[in-house]
Amino acid sequence: MPQRHLYIGLDAGGTKTALLARAGRHETPVSLKGPAANLQRQGEDTTAQVLVALVRQAVDRYPDAVLAGVCAGVAGAGYPVDQQSLAARVRGLLHDLEPFHLAVTHDGAIALEAAFEGGSGVMIIAGTGSILFARTRTGDTARAGGWGYLLGDEGSGHALGIHGLRAVAHAYDGGPPTRLQALLADRHGLDTPGATIHSVYREGWPVHQMAPLVLEAAEEGDAVARRIVADQTQALARQAVWLAGRSDPIETRLALLGGLTRSAYYKKALSDALTAALPGWRIQEPLHPPVVGALRLAVAATSS
Repeated sequence: MPQRHLYIGLDAGGTKTALLARAGRHETPVSLKGPAANLQRQGEDTTAQVLVALVRQAVDRYPDAVLAGVCAGVAGAGYPVDQQSLAARVRGLLHDLEPFHLAVTHDGAIALEAAFEGGSGVMIIAGTGSILFARTRTGDTARAGGWGYLLGDEGSGHALGIHGLRAVAHAYDGGPPTRLQALLADRHGLDTPGATIHSVYREGWPVHQMAPLVLEAAEEGDAVARRIVADQTQALARQAVWLAGRSDPIETRLALLGGLTRSAYYKKALSDALTAALPGWRIQEPLHPPVVGALRLAVAATSS
């Protein structure tokens, strides 16, 4: 009887890590969950340990199969030098399972693969940060954004949060009044300029926690919050235009992913901005979750 081959896909993000494993073409995949593993936030050692622990759990589920391929899409692993270093660390921790094919890529790359089943299109991810990935009709890939909160992350939770906090500061200074001031006080106890400054600068209060308040205020009709959401979604849409314009022809379709897109208000604002910026393009739901893309890539890498 021929030996079964085990394929594993991982989606490592800022809130959790998902694994999907399959040992036969017609078998139901096994799904596992683990802790967050963002390379830039958790670091290489912690990220590698999370990935390795999940891989070993999957291998234990298939004692009669040999590990053939692993693909991990990792948040914060946007560049080859980081991907190669993390892959080497993971391979070293799994040396007893060699030989097997291992690929470490950005989590946006597996999301793109899953969204269009390997086809052409543009994937926009808007969570704590933001990034755009595209696959051209000839199969090449391109990206925009992903510069991090200091240099970019337009339309992200961090961007909404920082602009929301600035709006609160402006209101204290006599600028436009905004519901954000009361929401920040009620939900987080930051009810004075001093408390806000101390919390942000000295205690490192997570700025992206302001994003849900911005969306809540916008839904309630707050003009300041609505302008923030409009400005940020339009900035993200501009990046989609730039990406489409500097790449080979791309199938005129977009998919949206990320925590912010679970907000109906935000999703509509972004969809409206994209429709205005890219007339004729259609917006669709991703065909599969990102971890499915990772499993597809794990299988494809060993069969090519």
